[in-house]
Amino acid sequence: MTMEDDALPASSKTPRRPRWPRTAVAVGSLVVAGAGLLASTELHGIPTPHATAEAARAPIGAVIALADDTAPAHRTHALPEPATAASLPQDSPLAGAFKGSPESRLIGIYQLIGRQQAELALDAAASLTHDVPGFRLAQLVYADLLSARGGATPGFGAAGPAAAASAGVVAELADLREEAVQRLRALQERPPEGRVPAEFVVLPKAVHHAIAVDTTRSRLYLFENGPKGMRLVSDHYVSVGKQGVDKTVEGDQRTPLGVYFVSDRVGQGSLGEAFGAGAMQLNYPNLFDQLHGRTGSGIYVHGVPFSTYSRPPKDSDGCVTLANDELVTLMNTVPIHDTPVIITRRIHWVASDAQRLQHAEILDAVDRWQAVRTGDDVAALDAFYVPGAAPETPAAPPAPPSQPTVTWVHGKRRIVAPPAVPPKDPVAFDNLSVMTWSDDKETMVVTFNERGTRSHRETTLRQYWERDAGRWKIVAEGTVR
Repeated sequence: MTMEDDALPASSKTPRRPRWPRTAVAVGSLVVAGAGLLASTELHGIPTPHATAEAARAPIGAVIALADDTAPAHRTHALPEPATAASLPQDSPLAGAFKGSPESRLIGIYQLIGRQQAELALDAAASLTHDVPGFRLAQLVYADLLSARGGATPGFGAAGPAAAASAGVVAELADLREEAVQRLRALQERPPEGRVPAEFVVLPKAVHHAIAVDTTRSRLYLFENGPKGMRLVSDHYVSVGKQGVDKTVEGDQRTPLGVYFVSDRVGQGSLGEAFGAGAMQLNYPNLFDQLHGRTGSGIYVHGVPFSTYSRPPKDSDGCVTLANDELVTLMNTVPIHDTPVIITRRIHWVASDAQRLQHAEILDAVDRWQAVRTGDDVAALDAFYVPGAAPETPAAPPAPPSQPTVTWVHGKRRIVAPPAVPPKDPVAFDNLSVMTWSDDKETMVVTFNERGTRSHRETTLRQYWERDAGRWKIVAEGTVR
């Protein structure tokens, strides 16, 4: 995807599918019988974070247990229904449906439905759609609740007779159902407590944040790198390419997979209406992509048109998109250049201790390369690279050419010639960053500063390593800035 692909005005692009009139959303109904929570077939089988393997395989019947909303074992009756939203205490767990971000309010509505608080859920849905009229999923849930109150319950987002003839409406409803499922999965399948992505091996103190995108779950996770290690700060629903992931050629409408870095930040209006509140550009194609012949450019994490709140799970031309308010928060949090963004089909969550043991071999390979780099053995350094990938720079680069020095001895000027062989410039390394992901082979991306101790020169290098026949080899290397 190119920048121009996503920046084309709506009038000049082939529409993905027609939009339905606003009044047409009132065609579905939400099953709210008993204590059911969106009891449609699309939601069957979604486990809670604490579910056993047996429970995960069983279809969900009347109740979907929420991660932060599991009732005590002795509670067998529904909560009494408050008369109005105003009667809710400020600290009530049900108050979340009326405050916070649009997504948290939508989740609160789902929780109200699960607690048989149908009228309160309808009140919260009316409030949400009033405040965020472009939130189409919220509009559909509101319409379903209205239909359910009227007795029509054919199923969540089911197209009514008036809309049955329109393929566009059917496809749009399918997109919204998928968005609902992805948002609910993110609520129910929370990252395990105290675990971090295995893809983040080492981050230096200078890198304060990192981003991981789980494309299977349509979720972006923002981490803070603090004194105690990585900490999950927030997570956000996102949309990826219309044709899915694993971008290979320009215009294939796929989102690339791999390790990238934020290379630039662009404000609202600079790229076109489709980008919404702004964008963070990623360094696609990087050296590794180029090595594998991948083409295209202009891959961003960006907002959505202001006429909507979110896009379906697969609806971009290759970028990662999220709601404008959440994008602005993200842009105000992470700096450019050093912030890594890992895009993968599925994040592998591991405990911190297990992560250190798992990555000992990786760090050992990097340490051995750096030890050889400080010496004079060019052949030993070349052995770390696949054929043709080794740079021309010698193992321990010489200091800048020495100049003759002028001294005065007993009032006479004397010129001292420089040494015939210039001294080596010992190198030191800092700000090491190591990240992994799996393509056809296990891959790691290593970034660090290399500093000459005499010349005080400083270079930021980035290396792409692959494991081949049990050994790590560098397949591409280049300077960052």
